[in-house]
Amino acid sequence: MNWSVDVEGVRRLVTGIDMVGPDFETAHQAVTTAAESGSGLSVDGRKALSAAWDSFLQERSLVPGKIMHAVASAAGALNEATAAVTAGDAEMTADVESAQRTAEGWGIPSSAAYDPSGWSY
Repeated sequence: MNWSVDVEGVRRLVTGIDMVGPDFETAHQAVTTAAESGSGLSVDGRKALSAAWDSFLQERSLVPGKIMHAVASAAGALNEATAAVTAGDAEMTADVESAQRTAEGWGIPSSAAYDPSGWSY
């Protein structure tokens, strides 16, 4: 008996996340470049437009980095969870097989060791 997680599916998902990483980096660089271009918005010593541009981009420039961090964190957690489930699968399988062998040693049909509907009263 085997309880399982689709490890290959997890691998494909994480690989897909890795493939969009460069797109996030490009977006991050584009926002940084846009933020830096605000220095040319001062006209005749007036900095109102430049200050407004800086204020507008101050929070927005952090968004791609925050997204990249969240995605990387989630992908890491997914890897850890997959490893835990896979290890748990192996342990549960060993436990069921052990219970089945014990039950068979007591003369109980093997299906009754893990399936209550196998019992007849």
